[in-house]
Amino acid sequence: MKKKRLEIKDKLIISIDVSKKNDVISLCKRINNKVTTLKLGLEVIYSTDFSIIETVKSFGYKILLDLKLLDIPNTVTGAINSIYKLNIDMVTIHVLGGKEMLSVARDKLQELSERNKELPPLMFGVTILTSLGSVDLRGMGFKDGYLSTVLNLAGVAIDSGIEGIICSPNEVRAIREKFGNNFYIATPGIRLKRDSAGDQKRINTPGNAVLNGSDFIIAGRSITGKDNIEENIEIYLNEISKALKSNESYKSN
Repeated sequence: MKKKRLEIKDKLIISIDVSKKNDVISLCKRINNKVTTLKLGLEVIYSTDFSIIETVKSFGYKILLDLKLLDIPNTVTGAINSIYKLNIDMVTIHVLGGKEMLSVARDKLQELSERNKELPPLMFGVTILTSLGSVDLRGMGFKDGYLSTVLNLAGVAIDSGIEGIICSPNEVRAIREKFGNNFYIATPGIRLKRDSAGDQKRINTPGNAVLNGSDFIIAGRSITGKDNIEENIEIYLNEISKALKSNESYKSN
């Protein structure tokens, strides 16, 4: 897969973690199109409905629909039929559903897109939630720690043909070293040094995530929970820009 060249504002995805339509609209205005894409997840969708997607798109944003699809292949394929009609730009699916589930979901998106002569939404496979650490995983029966587990799941996602992986910023370098660069990586669990971890366990800064090889940085309340949202966005974008320049300097040496 040939990855699209991303501008700085494409690389920061802001998560909209509110439950009222008016709050969504307020955030769309306050973000002021400083980024290209907003992430809509379960809190927003369950509290409002899927019509919120058109509301957000009316402000000129692209949509990462974070549903973390996980079910038997036939059920997920049926869901993809409906999701495609929402005209979103990215969608998440859980890698724990297995290679067949991932492959048939991706194939269905490709089929629908080709039929309508459109580019398909990017599909991102969620590996292990950033709120889980090695102790949590072992408690659920995973014999290895989070790094080995994420690497194994990343391999499943890549073999299935989907375009991207979602993991914490701390596994990105290992994934790049093992599997290369021919796919996107999006990283939640992003915090500035001054921010608290909250309910996240595997976190890092936006700059370090980019240095490790992340394509997309996903941040939510560490931006939207501040009084001056645009100022916080600029802090993130500056960190991303500095990291990209540092990576380019490293590659040229």
